[in-house]
Amino acid sequence: MFRRLQPSQPMKSLAFVDKRRNLQPMNLPVQFSEGDHNSADELGASVPGSLGRRAFIAGTTGAVVGAAVLSSTASAVESGASYFESLTPTRLCDTREGKGYTSLGNNTIRVKIAGNGSVPSDAVAAVLTVTAVNRTGGRTWVSAYPAGEAFRETSSLNLAYFDERVANLVTVKLGVGGSVDIRSLRHVDLIVDVAGVYRPTSSSVKAGRFVALSAVRRVLDTRTTAGKPGAGSVVTVNLNGTVPADAIAVVANLTGVEAPRRGYLTAYPLGGARPETSNLNLAAGQNRAVGIMTKLGTAGGIRGFNVYLLSGAHVVVDVAGYITGSNTGASSAGLFVPIRPVRMLDTRLDKRRLWPGWTRAFTLPSPMNSKASAIATNLTVTETMNRGYFSMFAAQTVRRESSTLNAAGPAQTLANHAISAVSTKGVAIYSLKGGHVICDVTGWFTGSPGSATTGVPADPPPPPGPLPWSLSVPKMGLGSGVYAGSSKSIVDAGHTWHWTGTGLVGQGAHTAVFGHRTEHGGPYRYQHYVGAGDLLYVTTGDNRRYTYQMASEYITSKYADQILAATRQVGGETFSLVACSKTNRLPTNLAYRIVSTFKLVGWVDLG
Repeated sequence: MFRRLQPSQPMKSLAFVDKRRNLQPMNLPVQFSEGDHNSADELGASVPGSLGRRAFIAGTTGAVVGAAVLSSTASAVESGASYFESLTPTRLCDTREGKGYTSLGNNTIRVKIAGNGSVPSDAVAAVLTVTAVNRTGGRTWVSAYPAGEAFRETSSLNLAYFDERVANLVTVKLGVGGSVDIRSLRHVDLIVDVAGVYRPTSSSVKAGRFVALSAVRRVLDTRTTAGKPGAGSVVTVNLNGTVPADAIAVVANLTGVEAPRRGYLTAYPLGGARPETSNLNLAAGQNRAVGIMTKLGTAGGIRGFNVYLLSGAHVVVDVAGYITGSNTGASSAGLFVPIRPVRMLDTRLDKRRLWPGWTRAFTLPSPMNSKASAIATNLTVTETMNRGYFSMFAAQTVRRESSTLNAAGPAQTLANHAISAVSTKGVAIYSLKGGHVICDVTGWFTGSPGSATTGVPADPPPPPGPLPWSLSVPKMGLGSGVYAGSSKSIVDAGHTWHWTGTGLVGQGAHTAVFGHRTEHGGPYRYQHYVGAGDLLYVTTGDNRRYTYQMASEYITSKYADQILAATRQVGGETFSLVACSKTNRLPTNLAYRIVSTFKLVGWVDLG
């Protein structure tokens, strides 16, 4: 039973004194609540007017996503099908040596592919390893696209610092003169190696078709074997039992782990000579993955390929599929239809990044949605939250424990090529630790989408919002930073103290904060103004905004146990303001506390 405080009563004997208000919550509209994110699989069509830090990745200005690409890609995706021809890896361009390119200005070069050396002259698309060396101190992107066409604001790889060296597999439609244009935001050196090409066909073929495995299969992980391969090592990847004996190439993800120093990895056919090319570049201590489409060879009864390591590292190989050989029956399934690069997903546009354990799906435009068995993509992640991986897979199917892309820590921007199976529900991306995801599609493989076998995955709540926070209570005129640590030093500086031991926003718990009423700027001077329907906003350090609504108010003694008990009187997640007060709620008396409790209404990702 709550009782009005009598001044003559001893403070320590009071459980609570004077329940001043018990307010009923109001129904308030918010952008989305904790449960709403599961149902939305599409991006809004509008593009933010101010891009700020997003401009680091090509495509945030004017990028069109989702169903909006239908009219612009219909003719491209219906162009002629093609089959894959695997080539011995060959270097076609190296700007460091001034070879193999024509400068077009505006940080753009043109590289001839079709008819260049041993490359067939009728090639309509190419699979390239593009390596960039950052020659400036700023972040930059690199984009490969059909020669002679307008830049589509998509990207192929990203670099963050001076002299960083990044390689990525790129599938790109060929343009004018059988060439590709490669553009960068800032000055970089570019190296282009060709791994294979797609050649046109008007009929079924035996060799050159993509076949996806029923599930991605890890065929090598040196972390589970005798030891880490050293500098100059060659590791054999045995694909017996994984791909047919006549498969001409493998589609896989190659990951280098715990590199001791800067170096590179080169994949090449078993039994063949090592080419002067590279697939993956690593910095000291780095873990990084790259997609590969590598020609296969046979030696000693093993069908597979080798991986050369300049400086050593652990090697992990995950196989997604293979390219058929001549002993396979002729079919039209698995042929490749190259298209102009199209951005299908960009979570920055609707400010709904993937939080840890979240999955985001996107649907495909016609005719891909009914005629594609898989898509060729470039997956980019940015503003990663922590060390972890991202996986791409057919939407609403069982997700396997494999990675498409690996982040080594927070605040990274990384890209990787992927060929992903599709379902009737499209393509999904899972994030272990969170971040924004961008997906650019460069073509599709003929066939039929798989069936959806599961429901929409349930996303867990995001982790608790990290301090410091920004606190706003409009009715009080309050705008204050919330900090953890020494209560006296924080509030005497005019800030708000997060009461040690109480909950964090987004934790589903009771949060309490304290601020001065009259001293040191008196940020809580007008706490007694708060009434029914008034709102409180908390913006977290990772850019979420939580909205709370006034639910109850108490006047208590100065003792912590009574104050904290008052903050727990309302069920669910709450946020309580605590300040010194007279018993009539006005400022101020050090013997009493006013406790204003707000109940969570919802939260919004500010991106």
